Amino acid sequence: MNDTVSELSSALASRGITLVHAADGREALRLILERIPRDARVMNGGSATLEEIGLLDALGSGDYDWLRPAIAATNEREERTRRRRQATTAEWLVGGVNAITMAGEIVNVDGSGNRLAGYAFGADKVILVAGMNKLVPDLAAAFERIRNTAAVQECRKLEKRTPCAVTGRCDNDACRGPERQCGKILIIENEKIAGRITLVLIGERHGF
Repeated sequence: MNDTVSELSSALASRGITLVHAADGREALRLILERIPRDARVMNGGSATLEEIGLLDALGSGDYDWLRPAIAATNEREERTRRRRQATTAEWLVGGVNAITMAGEIVNVDGSGNRLAGYAFGADKVILVAGMNKLVPDLAAAFERIRNTAAVQECRKLEKRTPCAVTGRCDNDACRGPERQCGKILIIENEKIAGRITLVLIGERHGF
């Protein structure tokens, strides 16, 4: 590990979070899958990083009880919400990261908060996956990254007409209503349950 990864690993360890370093996306996928038992009940958060490394294809192989397809196939709103709520208590939750400070604070933003509920407490085990581009010096930089990098690209990907999608910069006071994607923000400062959260840090750029 280089000095940056070593420093972050120590910071995360002091907060009860394990860092595993992967040289590239292929190694990251291997490290994730070797941790999740066959037939385990698994949910994933929406994440460009997970798509890029091939995790969704692997979860769809039939080796796992993958919860997302049933949710995606549900058109009735109340039933879909019920299934999403149940999925926050999956045995394994794999998701992306919006920003990680060098002090070990993990910051994520979500539209509805279901992913964050699983990260914070609901899921038995959490694997977070991030490229080196998610590293920032401090919380101020984390919020800058969330509002003016991650949110902009996410809203454009979803073809929203939020202020950030239109101008490329967050206008938090003007952004309201159902199209807003920054509904809830979670900062993971510490984990009390030993071995519950693992961060797989990829030595490449991934996601946004």
